[in-house]
Amino acid sequence: MWAEDTIKNYPYQLLNPVTDASGKEIPTGPIGYTKPPQIPPALAALMQLVDMDTKELLGNSSEPDKMLSHVSGKAHSLIQKRIDGQAYIYMSNFSKAIKRTGEIWLSMAKEVYVEKGRNMKTMDKMDQVGTVELLVPGMDNKGKLGDKNDLTKATFDVAVDVGPSSASQREATVQTLTGMLSITQDPETAQVLQSMAMMNMEGDGISETRDFFRKKLVNMGVLKPTPQEQEQMAKAAENQQPTPNDQAMLAMAAEAQAKAKKAEAEALETGTDIEKKKAETAKIYSDIDVNKAKAVQELMNGQQQPTGPNLGPNNMPNA
Repeated sequence: MWAEDTIKNYPYQLLNPVTDASGKEIPTGPIGYTKPPQIPPALAALMQLVDMDTKELLGNSSEPDKMLSHVSGKAHSLIQKRIDGQAYIYMSNFSKAIKRTGEIWLSMAKEVYVEKGRNMKTMDKMDQVGTVELLVPGMDNKGKLGDKNDLTKATFDVAVDVGPSSASQREATVQTLTGMLSITQDPETAQVLQSMAMMNMEGDGISETRDFFRKKLVNMGVLKPTPQEQEQMAKAAENQQPTPNDQAMLAMAAEAQAKAKKAEAEALETGTDIEKKKAETAKIYSDIDVNKAKAVQELMNGQQQPTGPNLGPNNMPNA
């Protein structure tokens, strides 16, 4: 038991039993306990000096952790950023370790995930979990037959971001959006900010609400729809029945179009009548010119007759 105490951590250890001359065990009580090692006074003084020097160089990180009632939330966030700055070297080393771990996992995944039809989980920017199927037959961007979602041919860059958790980031985003609502005058912008705030809220049972506001922002053109959302929007547009307002608007548009066509036909008819009248007028002028020409010709013919004795009636010579 004494040999295995450092491994099994017994609450107490037993000694070998003590027997008398006849071989009977003599009951014995506790004879002592193990004491922790004594720290030399010089070492304790050095540890206190090191602690004081560290606080003078990096600041006292224990005091900012205390939540004070008369300090605003922004001041607390600034204090937290200062504490994070004091532990920058540790967080930087931690990020390097995580990045290297991701690179090793990626090199192993290219050799392990090679079976066709394997489903793997994905996560988008909104932390929504999805699935993707590996090695799906299809065509690449160059029009060649091949397999899609092939990890063996994929190249990735591993990036690590060390900072607040996703919950803290969402809370900060909600606070920023609600602050913007107080200075926004445009109703459409206020609606977008409200929808973004609802999307970034954390809590139980609001995932469906977040999906509703995401669809709303997608329909408004604020967010870019995913391929799945585009397909759903196309199906909804095909199956959507026109509302009474839409029907009224369509009827008004058809009526306006009919009036426009009628006005165009009347204008065309008016133009045709004008051209007809112009043609008739030109014909009248042409006839007038012909008649004038005939009259002038007759007058000229009358002036060119030869002179002789005066002829009386019936072209008989006068006496």
